[in-house]
Amino acid sequence: MSDDFDPFDDEPRSRSSRRENEQEQTPHSFDPWADLPTRASRRRHGLELPTDAPGLGGMWQGDDASLTLDRGAGQGSEPSPPAPGGRILVVCTGNVCRSPYIHLRLAAELDGLGIEVTSAGTGALAGWPVDPGSVALLVAAGIDSTAFRARQLTVDMIEDADLVLTATRAHRRAVVQEAPLGLRKTFALVDFADLVADVQPQEVEAARGRSGVGKLVAAAGARRHLVHARPEDDDADIVDPFKMGPEVFAQMEREITPSLDAVVDRLRAVSQPI
Repeated sequence: MSDDFDPFDDEPRSRSSRRENEQEQTPHSFDPWADLPTRASRRRHGLELPTDAPGLGGMWQGDDASLTLDRGAGQGSEPSPPAPGGRILVVCTGNVCRSPYIHLRLAAELDGLGIEVTSAGTGALAGWPVDPGSVALLVAAGIDSTAFRARQLTVDMIEDADLVLTATRAHRRAVVQEAPLGLRKTFALVDFADLVADVQPQEVEAARGRSGVGKLVAAAGARRHLVHARPEDDDADIVDPFKMGPEVFAQMEREITPSLDAVVDRLRAVSQPI
């Protein structure tokens, strides 16, 4: 983790241009997942992902410096109208292990509150079902995942969401770099749980937002100076179990559950049943 990275930061700091960075840094020191936006927000059909980016788990290999990944099948180009209770987007890499597990558990536990939960991947295995390791965990929780299919993350999805929850801080940096308008509403799941754990109802009520989710995000942002961020990325990251055994999926579940429970508790407290 870089010395100046603050996972709760909501203000861009000045930095040299991308061309200057490319000239000054060696390939070994170049960080494509910088925590600050480097380009203007814009409507795009996919994210340009470096093939050697941390968190991709070696899924993308090739001689080119980047891959342009297309929007997943079936994704419309126009944003959807706001969900009554707000819209949550969950992001990991392939969108087959961590993010669908978080997505489907959130959707089940927030059912009836008018909150729309979706997920996507920065390097999605578009069209794939949930990985069998995550399916087993979801089945044990009584959640059906048969209709789920992975989809590629787009800037539109980020900008349309009220809250973006990521599996790791590297995913957060990727989201924010590609969609700067997502800066103040994008958090690693563990970091967001830390921020909202002690938020009070009056703080949420006084916050601005178009939905209960949006108001909770605003209240969380206002607490950044009160909550010390976990010092290392590993402290806030959820293990990637892709192509791993059941024990790693069990570890993933253990790392997700406390933070997910804290977020669900706060969302239930600020949302009205419909």
